Amino acid sequence: MMVHLYDYDVPPTDLAGGVPNLGDVLADLADDDRKALLGGLFRPERMPGTMERLSTLVSDLDVSFADLLTLLDNSARPRRFVAIDEAKAVLDRFLPESAIAGTHDWDVARLHEPYGDGTYHGRLLKRVRKQLRSVGTREALTTPFLLRREWGRGS
Repeated sequence: MMVHLYDYDVPPTDLAGGVPNLGDVLADLADDDRKALLGGLFRPERMPGTMERLSTLVSDLDVSFADLLTLLDNSARPRRFVAIDEAKAVLDRFLPESAIAGTHDWDVARLHEPYGDGTYHGRLLKRVRKQLRSVGTREALTTPFLLRREWGRGS
């Protein structure tokens, strides 16, 4: 399964240039949009074939989102991250098209390849694949698997 990724390179806040402070504009999002961002933002690929969520997630949605806003705060410096379609739909409401530095596809099936010979590279790949091992469908990718049960309550 291929997933389309959008590389964001958000410059520092410049209201005259149309670049808002992400922390301010995203603070009042509804829970569904918060979940889309938490489940759909990743670190730039550090090793081919791997993905790592941008923020550490906990079962409390508000705490996780507050941590994410800290990571996205572009008031003083640029921020780089990768988004999938669900998160891009939320970000498009606030960021100009110029914030997208590029696009590419990512093959989820690469998570199921053997992870190597026990070297550092192999151990890191094993850890990342273990974190995302439930990714077999797009729904699994967009739902943080550790929080699937907790975030489903009351929503």
